[in-house]
Amino acid sequence: MASNETLSQEEIDNLLNSFGGESEDGEGPEKIETPKSDEKNIREYNFRRPVKFSREQQRTLQLIHENFAREISTYLSGRTRTFVEVKYASIDQITFSEFQQSLTTPTYMSIFSTDLLSGSAILQMGLDIGYVIIDKLLGGPGISIEDMRSPTDIEMSILRKESSVMLRSLSKAWSNISEFDIQLDSVETNPQFVQIAPPNEMTVLITMSITVRDVQGFINICFPSSTLEPVSDKLNTRMWTQSYKYSEKSRENLKKLIMLSEMSLSAVLGKTTLSLNDLMKIQIGDVLRLNSFYEDSIDLEIQGIPVYKSKIGKHKGYYAVKIEEENKELLEKILLEQSLQNINKDKAGNNEDEVEKKDGGEKDVE
Repeated sequence: MASNETLSQEEIDNLLNSFGGESEDGEGPEKIETPKSDEKNIREYNFRRPVKFSREQQRTLQLIHENFAREISTYLSGRTRTFVEVKYASIDQITFSEFQQSLTTPTYMSIFSTDLLSGSAILQMGLDIGYVIIDKLLGGPGISIEDMRSPTDIEMSILRKESSVMLRSLSKAWSNISEFDIQLDSVETNPQFVQIAPPNEMTVLITMSITVRDVQGFINICFPSSTLEPVSDKLNTRMWTQSYKYSEKSRENLKKLIMLSEMSLSAVLGKTTLSLNDLMKIQIGDVLRLNSFYEDSIDLEIQGIPVYKSKIGKHKGYYAVKIEEENKELLEKILLEQSLQNINKDKAGNNEDEVEKKDGGEKDVE
């Protein structure tokens, strides 16, 4: 085709069809749709309600207060001599004014502080549960009152004592992250009278459900964000995992503990086998033949296992044995195994005591 030759309409249509293709009905070029750009998911951020703690930090706080829930569940079960179940429920980040507005009046609030954390925090318990605990401690059946009223001075004194023990359990639950002592500063029944933080300051609210007999309620722990700021960098799962490093001092302590273990030592003159019929016919003066001779060495057993070979004799008027042979490897093995068994038995005994306390045993926990 010459350069100065013009294209006909049919040639123009064919050229367009070669680039764009024909539509499904064959009537013209198919329109090419340009792909739409991916829409970005934009999340609104409320500057009045900033998120102070990440999900990992909230997870660590959950682990701490799950331990705390188990501690006070065991304690209250022993104190009230009935089954008390405390479970972790939720964790939220709300403003301090929202926390105040969510509480009913009257209620029970313990304001506490620590030597490490800045500021104060709150442990709050509903009086529906509080009166049940008081009734059980005073010998009653544990029935909640219908009309909520402010506690009397005696009731406040009882609740104050119990909350002090709960705060010690809270300090123990935090020991994996940081060790500190908790001090109970004051108690209050009206939430509006408690001002530990500005109304718009964000707080961490940990909620736990508590069930005493047929009565169910909630225990809340409120930490202002400024209070947890000194330990915010430690609120991660790596800090939660305990790593034990055995030093030379710990090895020496373990060695001393093993060396104080008691062992039974017995000298076996010999052994024999008798039928039950012969055993029933034994009388005074009968002679039993053993499997050893008088000049042979006898076995000296530790915990029923022969370790030494020894000779029979006397020393300072007492019967005695003189060790002639020893098996050091077998001796060390026996001593180590027996010591570990004793330690495991002690741990098992402690666990049984804790289970008895949790089941409402007769032992009080102060």
